[in-house]
Amino acid sequence: MGHDLDRKHVELFPNKRALPEDVVVKLNEIVMHAQAENITSGSCLAPFGPDEVASMLTLMDPLTKSVNSKREHSVWIVARLMRLFCNAKFVNFCGQPGARLETDQSLYENSKSRRKNFILRVMNLVLFGSPDAHSKAIHGIWVDQTIVHPRWKNFIDRLNSEWSGYTIFSTVMLAVDISFLAVPIVQYQTAATLVAYLSTLCAMGSLVVSLVLAGQVNDTRRNKAADVASFMVQMTQSTLGLESLALMLSLPFALLIWGMTFFGAALSILIFNTSGTVTISIVAPIWVAVFTLATWPVLAANDVHPTALRRWIIEQVSHQGGLGTGSSV
Repeated sequence: MGHDLDRKHVELFPNKRALPEDVVVKLNEIVMHAQAENITSGSCLAPFGPDEVASMLTLMDPLTKSVNSKREHSVWIVARLMRLFCNAKFVNFCGQPGARLETDQSLYENSKSRRKNFILRVMNLVLFGSPDAHSKAIHGIWVDQTIVHPRWKNFIDRLNSEWSGYTIFSTVMLAVDISFLAVPIVQYQTAATLVAYLSTLCAMGSLVVSLVLAGQVNDTRRNKAADVASFMVQMTQSTLGLESLALMLSLPFALLIWGMTFFGAALSILIFNTSGTVTISIVAPIWVAVFTLATWPVLAANDVHPTALRRWIIEQVSHQGGLGTGSSV
């Protein structure tokens, strides 16, 4: 830690200092190693992303020309980069028996020991598996009370892209619901009208939540590691911990899916209540097929597979048959 303070001192007072050749060579090796790790590993420990490290590599040749010269700007650059890289080594216990080998590896908590309670399992099913996906991403960003900044920036950029798409889909869904409610025959179908109202409310909720979340993730929270860490610490104070953040980020997607589901239900009610036998006989098999295929990804994400259910039924039948045979003997 004393070396880190020395680098901070040099960074603050770079004047009248010669730039040592061995330090520049070592920094060049560190930056090249970080770039190679970014390219070959999905869990790079470098505190910078590939684009940032590539930009650092362009500075190495000019810095080499400043070796053994008293050029304060070059000294400042080397001191700043060495301090940041060495601080990352210190945080990851580099050279120690219990060193962190991957960026999402926790040294104080066993990730396999995290078990979801019943409420989270139900919410994951209700929200179509989205909380589970967000939870895995969040736990890969917030490791041992430390923010993995490159992953955070990629995560936020991806969320902003998704929220932009959800706002478009929600707007289209609102227009579809309003047009559906304007059809004269729908006004005489109370059940279809009620379900269409639910679809409209869910689409509106998805639109509002997407806009609110996009507004909260401003440039300050996106770029400053201290602000990101403060935000994550604040979220861990919740009863559900970081899972509450995962649930919050899942709302735009889940509400949009529920809006589409309710609209499909309203359309189905209208079809089955106003159509003849021939139309229903043609639509019903297709409706069952679409419903099965639509629910398949949700069930698979929650480890519910038709083959497992079939195996369980066969085992139960075999077990009951064995009991019956034993009792007859």
